[in-house]
Amino acid sequence: MKFIDKLFGKKKNEDISFKIKINDLLQFISDESEKEFNEIKPFIRRKYGEINLTLHEIPEVIESLLSAEVIQNTNKRVEKVGDANRDNIANNLQLVIEKVATPNEISPLSSFQFCINAKSILKTVRDNTHRSQLYIKAIYPEESQKIIAALSSLEDLIDELFRVIQDKKERIDSLDKFSGEIGNYDLMQKKIVETQSSIRDLESRINSMQNEILDAKNGLIELEQSPDFERAKQLESEVAFLKEKISDIDHNIQRLFSPLSKVFSRMEKQDKSEICVLSPEHRQILEKITHDPASALEHDLDSFFAGVRPRIEAGSLGLKGQMCEKVMQQLDKLHSSKDLSSLREKRNEYSMQLESVTNELNSLSVYRDKEQLVQQISRDEHMLKTTEDDLNTEKKHFETFTEESELMESGLSMEIKGLFEKDIEIEY
Repeated sequence: MKFIDKLFGKKKNEDISFKIKINDLLQFISDESEKEFNEIKPFIRRKYGEINLTLHEIPEVIESLLSAEVIQNTNKRVEKVGDANRDNIANNLQLVIEKVATPNEISPLSSFQFCINAKSILKTVRDNTHRSQLYIKAIYPEESQKIIAALSSLEDLIDELFRVIQDKKERIDSLDKFSGEIGNYDLMQKKIVETQSSIRDLESRINSMQNEILDAKNGLIELEQSPDFERAKQLESEVAFLKEKISDIDHNIQRLFSPLSKVFSRMEKQDKSEICVLSPEHRQILEKITHDPASALEHDLDSFFAGVRPRIEAGSLGLKGQMCEKVMQQLDKLHSSKDLSSLREKRNEYSMQLESVTNELNSLSVYRDKEQLVQQISRDEHMLKTTEDDLNTEKKHFETFTEESELMESGLSMEIKGLFEKDIEIEY
């Protein structure tokens, strides 16, 4: 209150101009609300006293009603009906005594609620006793006037209180609403601070990620320029060269066996159908010649070919005429030629070289190191992109919150002037 007195002094409202910090605004509103309600506290207290006095008179009104004598020349039937209605009114007046009680606390809410409840109870009593009042007025006119006077007095007092309370409550509700808007503004400031902190954190993380990616890329460049990496590339070339040589030899081996493909196919069918069953060793050789001719060179082919010739000559493989002659010539060539032996030796030589070069290549870790660096860079760049997206989102949130904050500030500045009809400037 001293703060408010210092601000306002004794100037008229329209002459007052001052500034107030946003952090002091809630306390200012609270003090002002309390001040304005305190202005009517004596009035409320006085009205409570008057209401209680009226309530204390009602038991006498009830007693007077119940003990009253009917006016002369009243019809017995009317008197009987009047007695029933007299009880109804007495019961309802008792309800007023029990239900209409002024609160111990003097606050805007309790006073307002008291008025609402009291007016509701009095309306109920009026509704409940309207018909009974007509009978009472006819046979107990004096008591009827006392009842009407007591209820009317009570209603008038409550209405007087309610008019003042209602006006003040609307004013206090406006101040409470304004306090809520200040609370919303404070929450928005917290969001802005949290978003700024998040932006700084994300920017720091992005800077750290960018440095890590740059270090990894520099490490990759250094690795690719190292002697081990150059040696690995050379070995890779040798591996490719040797595989190509082996592939050429395999192709030549395949070409030598191709003219006999029909012979081998029929032998395989006859073996499966048990027309002419091969030995396990010859069956294995036949399978390799059919599917992987190069691997068949590791076996004793002379023995195998020696078993093939009699079957061709006997015609058991169904070869006749010119076809039979060509097959026999190719079989003799394979049996007597050194082509297969030479191809086998070259293939073994190249295979041994390939194994040696491959072992040396596998002993070098540069490719594995490169793969790890490439994967690390890929992961880090993906994480960087995600973090940059998060940063952009937070920046959009910050822009939105800032705009909303500016609108709130404008609204608060306009509203406070309207609430107090003073030239008040809020310092944000």
